[in-house]
Amino acid sequence: MFSYRHSFHAGNHGDVLKHICQMMLINKLKDKDKGFEYIDTHSGAGIYNLQSQEALKTQEFKQGIDCLTPHAINNAEANQYLELVTAYQKFNQYPGSPEIAKSMVRAQDKLTLMEWHPQEVKNLKHNLNGRNISIHHRDGFEGLVAMTPPALKRGLVLIDPPYELESEYQQVYETICKVYKRWSTGIFAIWYPLISEREVDEGSFSSTNSKLGKSQNLITQLSQQPFKNLLNVELCVTSPSRSGGMYGSGIAIINAPWQFDINIGECLQDIMPLLAQDSGATFNVEWLIQS
Repeated sequence: MFSYRHSFHAGNHGDVLKHICQMMLINKLKDKDKGFEYIDTHSGAGIYNLQSQEALKTQEFKQGIDCLTPHAINNAEANQYLELVTAYQKFNQYPGSPEIAKSMVRAQDKLTLMEWHPQEVKNLKHNLNGRNISIHHRDGFEGLVAMTPPALKRGLVLIDPPYELESEYQQVYETICKVYKRWSTGIFAIWYPLISEREVDEGSFSSTNSKLGKSQNLITQLSQQPFKNLLNVELCVTSPSRSGGMYGSGIAIINAPWQFDINIGECLQDIMPLLAQDSGATFNVEWLIQS
């Protein structure tokens, strides 16, 4: 369970979608002076070296952030993201979600960061520190349930497990259901991968047993819960292929702020063509539950 290291995937197109949404949600919370709590269940190392052995082995950042940085983009949200990221790229680095949150929060806000991987939590503690930051070496699912509701009533939870284990999809669903009952006013952003089916030599590969099927089932299950609202955002950079691999990703947002659907749609309209690997690239913004 300690095999996943996000350093192999830092700055890929999944990170682009996740971190733009994260920044937009934090901006919405900052519209009010009252403080809020940011909770990250799977924090990782916080900052990633794009010249590391891991990053260069996969070079996924070349199909993600590297597709955006050479271009001038009119969209304000995309530009804010690029301005932040390019400051790190000068040092061959990419900021993870904890570092992005740290760069945006105010003195009255609080960061709660959880990470279960022994080496990654050491890296996280080395990379991030501050008076309003608490770092916990614990399972993010268990920790989220234990720590809610937070003292600050307003807040954002980012949930983005590696989904290496099939059980993680069910853990996301069960954890959200428990936490929402305790903290129904929080904003919950749940990232998930869109991974194409793989051809197999024997028999058929049922989508309900595949990672793609698991993601689809997760969204279906969430859409059947009594949330105030549920917005689903998906970005696909290519068409699904039978060779397998992540062709896109999505974020399901519970308690999405007012006009977030419009804002993210306009942003994706501008960046999707730059991330597109072929004519199959697309995006979708859809209310699954609308108040």
